[in-house]
Amino acid sequence: MHASLQFLGTGGSTGIPVIGCLCPTCSSENPKNKRLRSSAQVFIQGKRFLIDTSPDFRQQALNFKIEKPDALLITHTHYDHIGGLEELRVFNVQYPGKFPCYLSESSYENIKRLFYYYFTSTEKETSYTAQYDFHRFDNGKGLLDVEGVNILYFSYAQGDMKVTGYRFGGLAYVVDIKKFDDTIFEWLKDLDTLVISTLRPGSSRMQLTLAEALAFCERVNPKQAYLTHVGHELDYDRVQLPAGIHMAYDGLEISFPL
Repeated sequence: MHASLQFLGTGGSTGIPVIGCLCPTCSSENPKNKRLRSSAQVFIQGKRFLIDTSPDFRQQALNFKIEKPDALLITHTHYDHIGGLEELRVFNVQYPGKFPCYLSESSYENIKRLFYYYFTSTEKETSYTAQYDFHRFDNGKGLLDVEGVNILYFSYAQGDMKVTGYRFGGLAYVVDIKKFDDTIFEWLKDLDTLVISTLRPGSSRMQLTLAEALAFCERVNPKQAYLTHVGHELDYDRVQLPAGIHMAYDGLEISFPL
């Protein structure tokens, strides 16, 4: 059996083009250099799962004709990954019931602070916000049953922020990774496809550099890897990558085995 993942956005926190920037990547006419902020959707066993809702989610939903997802998986709560949470309200209007959302305990606590109105008692006649059914898990590693589909999760960090990676059968989605220990590689054994974030060739306090991302790929040794959450320092037309490693771009859909 096979499943697929579609990249809805492959840019870093600023997106590309970056506001006010006239660099070659931001000025490029190649649509693969136009990167909305990072999120994805996974099609697996007849289900559609969103991974994060970037501030650009409305545009992504229109670009790729997204219908009602079966659940949302949150990696962490930096704005570029959850800024579009309220955009899912449209599905509450179209379909009855709260929207299933799976997230770590620390992400849940941050959501409570950032979107406090989700947790206050309001009447629909006076307020109509997105409605979520939050499914919390600890900040470690384990197995989730998401709408009848088994999904592995594991944790790492970006600065002081706990981040969750997800594995769907033969594919792992690992974004905004900077600090991790060797136990992460236990969850990435025998991987067909790795999605990994990298920002730029030069050093970064919050993201893997290109060299670090390539070294991570070499250690995991997947059959293929895709780079996402990419900054404007990396031009799709100019970057040179080892065999089997590719630059992702908005709208790209890849298949992987279960």
